[in-house]
Amino acid sequence: MQEDGYTLADHAKLLEPDPLPREPRDIWDRTLALPRAFSTRPYEPPEQFDVWKARISSLTDVRLPEGRSAEQGFDVEFMTCNMTDFVLTSGHFAAQTFARASRPSRGAPVDHWWLFCVRSGEAWFEAGERRLHARPGAMFLISLDEDFGGRITDYDGLVLALPRSVFAGVAEEFDSVRTTILSGNLIELLADYLNNLEARVVRISTDELRQAGRATAELIAACIRPSPDRLGLASGSIDSLLFERARLYIENHLGEFDLTPERVAHGLRISRSNLYRAFESAGGVARYIVRKRLHAAHVELVGTIDRQVQEIAYRHGFKLASDFARAFRREFGISPREARERARH
Repeated sequence: MQEDGYTLADHAKLLEPDPLPREPRDIWDRTLALPRAFSTRPYEPPEQFDVWKARISSLTDVRLPEGRSAEQGFDVEFMTCNMTDFVLTSGHFAAQTFARASRPSRGAPVDHWWLFCVRSGEAWFEAGERRLHARPGAMFLISLDEDFGGRITDYDGLVLALPRSVFAGVAEEFDSVRTTILSGNLIELLADYLNNLEARVVRISTDELRQAGRATAELIAACIRPSPDRLGLASGSIDSLLFERARLYIENHLGEFDLTPERVAHGLRISRSNLYRAFESAGGVARYIVRKRLHAAHVELVGTIDRQVQEIAYRHGFKLASDFARAFRREFGISPREARERARH
């Protein structure tokens, strides 16, 4: 899940945006590249849209929305990272319209998909008989290998460029769901993972970037069009995602008496068997919840002297002080009162 409050401004603290190049983007370049940030802001407002239009001209034709002129400026700022198996882009893009037509003057086909993850704004796309309207939280695929049209309002989110050569084994399945809103538990997991990847990608090494790119490509294939083989390849990543989502859910509800494995599974809309598998290495879901409660209670116990043990136990999900004391001794080898006494001295 995306870290609380994480925005493009957080990238800007680590990556000083460069002026967006005017040269058309080479989408076929698969050279591993660490994250960089680009912006139209260094240009004068009347130039900004022309710079963006030139940059994206190898992929699609763009136009300003009706009623807007280039003189008003065109704000685009994004982070981009080539992870070899795909290109991750995240940022803010001003409102615009898109049109791509497969005609000979374009030369080689653009054998990629765009995978959109909308954070804010709206998008409308159509290709052939298919049409979609995407709102915040939506994920969808657009094929750059066919004619399409579309438009976005001021948009913030992720756009991944997925080469067909990398996803050749699932190309038919990807094409079957293009220009539709993707949905399901695995799509929600994928969205959480991609937002988390975005938040961390600026801090990882070149080798980690390559490994993350390969693992993410497997996860994308498994989540968009699942099959037993693909889920098997990505099972480790999927279990990690489940664990992370469950961990956050547990931490947000830790003091509530009715926090049980069944409630966690229901709250995350996943099966109990998948939840239990994700927590096998942690000793099980119930055990994990108890340990998190005990460690949180321990911190409060040794950090305060004016709260009774029973009050602290109650605040951290234990109805009875006796149950809390037994569990505390099993976890730490001493009683709550002994732990407080040691802290005082």
